[in-house]
Amino acid sequence: MTDHDGYCYIGYCNENCHIVLKDHHPCHKPGCPLNPPRKDGEIWKESNCLVGKCDNGKVTYNHTQYQCPTPKPVVCANNLPAIEVLDDDGCCFHYECQCICYGWGDPHYVTFDGTYYTFQGNCSYWLMKEILPKYNFSVMIDNYYCGNADGLACPQSITVFYKSYIIFIMQKETTVNGKHVSHAYQNEDFRITSTGIETVLVIPEIHAKITFSGLIFSIYLPYSKFAGNTEGQCGTCDNNRTDDCMLPSGKIDPSCPNMAHEWHTNDSYCEQIYHPPTTTPMSTTSPCDTTICEIIKGSVFEACHKVIDYTPFVLACEFDICHMHINHVGCTSLQTYADFCAESGLCIDWRSATDGLCEYKCPSPKVYRGCGSQVEPTCDSWYNQKFIYTVNEFSAMTNVKQESCFCPDGFFLLSSSSNECVPTCENCNECICEEDTLQVSCHPVSCPTQPPLSCDKEGQVKVTETAGCCQKEKCGNMLPTQANSCETGGN
Repeated sequence: MTDHDGYCYIGYCNENCHIVLKDHHPCHKPGCPLNPPRKDGEIWKESNCLVGKCDNGKVTYNHTQYQCPTPKPVVCANNLPAIEVLDDDGCCFHYECQCICYGWGDPHYVTFDGTYYTFQGNCSYWLMKEILPKYNFSVMIDNYYCGNADGLACPQSITVFYKSYIIFIMQKETTVNGKHVSHAYQNEDFRITSTGIETVLVIPEIHAKITFSGLIFSIYLPYSKFAGNTEGQCGTCDNNRTDDCMLPSGKIDPSCPNMAHEWHTNDSYCEQIYHPPTTTPMSTTSPCDTTICEIIKGSVFEACHKVIDYTPFVLACEFDICHMHINHVGCTSLQTYADFCAESGLCIDWRSATDGLCEYKCPSPKVYRGCGSQVEPTCDSWYNQKFIYTVNEFSAMTNVKQESCFCPDGFFLLSSSSNECVPTCENCNECICEEDTLQVSCHPVSCPTQPPLSCDKEGQVKVTETAGCCQKEKCGNMLPTQANSCETGGN
C-alpha cells in the first residue's frame, strides 16, 4: 500500500488482526509506454507542437500549442534561397542552405557553395566524396572530348556509390551492380526514375538526390548531414567559397580548373597531364549568334528570376555557342536553368520559345510535354500503385514536374518497358515478371495470321468481328434493300 506521499509499505495481518509493518521504501513511478518510451515526469513537444507530459504512467497534454521562436535568417554563399528544415522534434523549423552541385555543357561546373568554373578533362573524376566516411556515399563522373577542334569535354556518365551498391547512369541506360534496370526501379534504399530525358536517383535515408540527362548532372545534399564533410570537384559544402578549390591533399588551389584535374580516378585511358584550353578572342570574321541565350533573361523565365540567378547560365550559353560554333548547343544552358526552376516549384515550358532550335522529338506515338510527372501511368496497376499512388519517403523526393514524352490524350502506356500507347487497358496483354528488373513487362496478345478470305457469292460481304482479343474476318450476308413504297398518285 502507499501513503500517496511517495512511499510504499509492505505489511501483514497477524493472528490478533493487527497490521504489522515489515518494510517501506520510495515508490517507483511507472513511465509511459510510448515510442520512444517516456520517463515519469518527462516533458516533450509533439510534431503538432502540443506539449506532452508523463505523469505516473499517464500521458497528459497541454492543449496550448508551443510557440516556436522566430528562425534566424541565413545568407547562402551559393545565392540559392535558404530552405525551411524541421527541427528534430518535428515541431519548429530553422533555415539551412542548399548543398547543390551541378554541371552542364562542355562542361561548366558550379560547386556546392556556388563557385563557377569550366574544366576540360576527358577522364573519370570524383565529383564528391566524404572527407570522413559516414554514409559510404560518393559520386564519380566520366567525361569525353565532344569538341575535337577546341578540346572541349562533355559528361557521358555518372556513377553513384552507396553502401554496397554501384549505380551507373548514362543518358539511355541505368545499371545497379551491373544489372540493367527499367525506367522505374526501387528497393529498400533508393528509387530510380527516368523520363527518357532525365534520370533521377533519390536516397531518402540521407536525403540525397542525383540527376543526369546526358550533358547535365546535379547533386542535391542536405546541409545538416554533409556540411563540412565533402570534397572533390564539387568542393566543400560549408557555405564558404574560399575553400571550394581544395586539393586531395587538403591544400587550397587558387585555380578550380587545376583543382578539378587532381580529382581524377585511376583510368587506363585517362590523360594524366591536364592542359587547359587556350583562351583566344572570339573571331570577328564569323561572329557567333547568341540570341537564344537571351531567352534565359526574358519573359519566358521571368517567374524564376527572383529564385535562381540566371547569370552563370547565360555566360555558359554564350561560351558554348562561341567556342563550338553550333547554335543548338546553347539549349543545354536553357535546359539546366529550367531544371533548377522546376526544383524550386516553377515548371516552365520553354522549348516552344526557341523557334524549333531546341525542339525535343519524341518517338512515335508519344508527344512532348514540358511539365509532367516523373513516372507515367501504365496499364500495370501494380506498377502504378508502387511508383505513383503510394505516398512515402520516395514519393516525397520525386514529386517535381519534369519534361518528358507521354502518350497522347486518351491513350495509356501499355507498360513501363514499352513505348506502345493503347486506347484502353483491357485484358488483351501478355505479361511476365522480369527477374533482373523486378518489373512487369507486357505486350499485346499475338493474334494468328488469317488465311485470305473470299466472299464472292451473291449477297456476301466481309464482316470483321472481335473474338477474344483478336479481330477475325468472316463472310456475312448483305442486308436486303428495303423496297421503296409510294402512295397512289405520289412521285
